[in-house]
Amino acid sequence: MKIGILSDTHDQIENIKKAVKLLNAENVELVIHCGDWVSPFSLQYYKDLKCPIHGIFGNNDGDKFRHLERAKIYGVNVSYEDRFISTEIDKRKIAVFHGDYEEIIDALLTSQMYDVVFHGHNHQKEIKTVGKTLSVNPGTCMEETAPEVKGASFAIYDTTLNTARFIDL
Repeated sequence: MKIGILSDTHDQIENIKKAVKLLNAENVELVIHCGDWVSPFSLQYYKDLKCPIHGIFGNNDGDKFRHLERAKIYGVNVSYEDRFISTEIDKRKIAVFHGDYEEIIDALLTSQMYDVVFHGHNHQKEIKTVGKTLSVNPGTCMEETAPEVKGASFAIYDTTLNTARFIDL
């Protein structure tokens, strides 16, 4: 299964629209959002996505109740957990945490309990392996966060191969 991984979309409407088109073109079957959606109004730009979204909230998501309400109003196929997801898809154990506590990401990776850990927060795209666990930070939909953090991106994870790759926006 191909899973799209988004994080830190921060109301970047044009890049959310691009990401939705590219995710559809890649025929992903699920999108996982690692938090920091930010304003609930941005959910309307996910309605053309051809697969469900399962996500968590980050440290910058404002009114969570409005996110749930707007998802229904806009007809977006989205479900939320609060701050953490632990799931199994295609026999791959997956953890999702926003990343605002690096110690928690480190603990998830070094525990070796998961095949893959998805996270974001620092806006820096990175794919690395710690022991048997793949770590995927898809980056952000923001073009520039700081002089040293540039470029909007997301990632696609393949459960069959336990690999991930970036898609630049």
